[in-house]
Amino acid sequence: MNGTVKEELGLLFKGPNFVIVKKSGVAGNQVEKHNHPEANVIFTVVKGKVQVFLNETEEHVLVPGQVLNFNGDNYIQATLLEDSEFVVNLVTKPE
Repeated sequence: MNGTVKEELGLLFKGPNFVIVKKSGVAGNQVEKHNHPEANVIFTVVKGKVQVFLNETEEHVLVPGQVLNFNGDNYIQATLLEDSEFVVNLVTKPE
């Protein structure tokens, strides 16, 4: 078999230059302000609606099918507006 399919929550895949994590929560849950220095972040909503702030000022309200990409040096914080699932991809430069 050449491919691997995963759908559970938590760490899905990890390689030398990437990490892919799937998370979920209920409406009102928050992702506290943090950043991922030196990474390129790809944030994808799979289910629900998530309000994301970058650097406390830039707002994005994401729904399924929408993908937010940003430099991980920026700070992210988020609030789940509905019961939600989302996938976070952290990609770093090759060493």
